[in-house]
Amino acid sequence: MIYSGISASKGVGFGKVVKLKENIISVKKEGATENKDENERYTNAINSYKSRVAILSENLDQKLSVTEGDILRSHLAILDDPEFNNLVLKQIKAGKSAEESVSIVCEGYADTFRSSNDEILIQKIDDVIDIKQGILSMLSGESDPIPDLSKGSVIVGRSILPSILSSLDVSLISGIVSDSGNDTSHSAILAKSMNIPMICGATNVYNKVNDGDDIIVDALNGDIIHLPEKKEVKYYKDIASKYIKDLTELEKFRDINSVTTDGQILNIYCNLSGISDISRFLESDGEGIGLLRTEMIFMNKMAEPSEDEQFKEYLKIVQSAKGRPTIIRTLDAGGDKNIPYLNISKEENPFLGIRAIRFCLKDRALFKRQIRAILRASHYGNVEIMLPMVTCVSEVSEAKAVIEECKDELRKDKIPFKEDIKIGCMIETPSAAIMADELAKVCDFFSIGTNDLIQYTMCADRGNSMVSYLYSVFQPAVLRLIRNICLSAKKAGIKVEMCGEAAANEILLPVLVSLKIDAISVSPGSVLKLRRIINGLNASDCNKIADRVYQMSSEAEIFEYLSSYKNTD
Repeated sequence: MIYSGISASKGVGFGKVVKLKENIISVKKEGATENKDENERYTNAINSYKSRVAILSENLDQKLSVTEGDILRSHLAILDDPEFNNLVLKQIKAGKSAEESVSIVCEGYADTFRSSNDEILIQKIDDVIDIKQGILSMLSGESDPIPDLSKGSVIVGRSILPSILSSLDVSLISGIVSDSGNDTSHSAILAKSMNIPMICGATNVYNKVNDGDDIIVDALNGDIIHLPEKKEVKYYKDIASKYIKDLTELEKFRDINSVTTDGQILNIYCNLSGISDISRFLESDGEGIGLLRTEMIFMNKMAEPSEDEQFKEYLKIVQSAKGRPTIIRTLDAGGDKNIPYLNISKEENPFLGIRAIRFCLKDRALFKRQIRAILRASHYGNVEIMLPMVTCVSEVSEAKAVIEECKDELRKDKIPFKEDIKIGCMIETPSAAIMADELAKVCDFFSIGTNDLIQYTMCADRGNSMVSYLYSVFQPAVLRLIRNICLSAKKAGIKVEMCGEAAANEILLPVLVSLKIDAISVSPGSVLKLRRIINGLNASDCNKIADRVYQMSSEAEIFEYLSSYKNTD
């Protein structure tokens, strides 16, 4: 029997099922007669849980790297947040038990994250549930069930929490399957660092398998083969062998430039969400950080991180880049990124409301705290500032004025920063794409955000399956806007980059080469694969391909043409 899910950590694993037993802890409803008794129980549980997390984090530091340990240390940041503790203590004061109070607060945050379509918010669900389970375990005295493992164990669970995965002997695990989760979760990040094939979002597989069953985890294609036949085992061993061979071939493209056969450079940068991505960036051999999403730093807190807290986070990432470009995007809140404590007003259509640069310009104090933190970090590396969701020149001018205010304040405080720091904007709206020539006069660089650019241009929600046929970078209207952006940037003498899913689309690369895009920013795992393709392209040939593409009038025609070219290359 074959089941399907999402490939979260690439590879193919063979072994026997070990089901991760659920730790169902009964939640006492009524509190003690004296609130102070429940407060004391809660405080003791928090301290015990912190000690456990500190030990697990240290173990990850030693087995993997400090950045993986930071995944669990983010739990400590939440537990140290006064807002989190105040909410729990408020529930206790109302007469609820410590257990119920913790459950109510954690589930409240999890529900907020579940209501979002944003991948960064969604990946926080497991963290909050992990914290809840950890504190409840300390309150009840019941420890999480750790399974007995033998060589070749395939862990199967309803969910795989980071703290549980960190507790296991990874040398005995050949694969992981989870009914829930996605490929951006912290458990997925840990699995990648541990080189364990993982499939998540495999609905109800937990109930369909038994301990000791033979199983294959094909995390290259997202398939789970339960009770495989001999011919299936042979087939998947061949796939695993080819995958390992391909990885070996890709290593030939490490430590070299991303350049076409006739000398045109197309740098490959990496998208990062925070310090937990540092090790993946360093392993990737990326030529810089093209997009540091700062939302995660805010989402890891129950209240706004201070300027110093932000500075420390940015500093770690900037220093890890070792002089390579590090483009930090200012807070992109709003839309589907509803960070609870920011109190962003509910809107009928949040994607067309107060989000990203609009929100930051509305809350100047918050914006200035972030800008000051970024400027301080810029002293230690090659930092650039990127403004998200720009729609007109005045937004850039207004933001630059705020940045100048922050520079003046830092000079007065004698705090060093990069005086000539570059300031650019994301071009991800049709209005910005059309006005690219004017925006180029006030920006040092552009970064084309294809996800929102496609969505807004085609008036098609990328999460709506009923209009998904419209959501494509190969739509002629989208490609013409991208061309206009690039031509405007080149005419003004500023660099232009591309981030978003389209940047990693292999069949689009000839068009990007023809447009003389300076860099693409992709997930760390895509760097070597894309470099191999770029280094096999010829810019002159790419120009001819693009000329034909821009004469076509339908998405299907463009997609078919570029696909056929790639298949015959």
